Amino acid sequence: MWGLVDKTIKLWKVFEKSLRVVSESNMSDGQQALPPPALRQHLRLPRMQHQDNIIAAVPRKVYSNAHAYHIHSITVNSDQETYISADDLRVNLWNLNISDQSFSQLSLLNACSSLS
Repeated sequence: MWGLVDKTIKLWKVFEKSLRVVSESNMSDGQQALPPPALRQHLRLPRMQHQDNIIAAVPRKVYSNAHAYHIHSITVNSDQETYISADDLRVNLWNLNISDQSFSQLSLLNACSSLS
């Protein structure tokens, strides 16, 4: 999943995660508190119970400093290794594995400055 924050592109990993809680332990049987175990044989492993599924997001990469204006579009290319980002005056080509370098494919900024 992509996130655009002003002039920075962030690549996020979004996934579903099972949330589990302790249902029984040495201190509780799930209903009431238990006295501490007196003998080693009375020790038992905690039991886990599924409570809910949650959606989690973890940032993976940050692609920054290639746009002077706010980014308004992004498209992953069919090779699944590169993507294109665009602001009002520039289109950049990125490699997913290289976060600190992009290639300017089209820059209207240079074209506008040469006209004046």
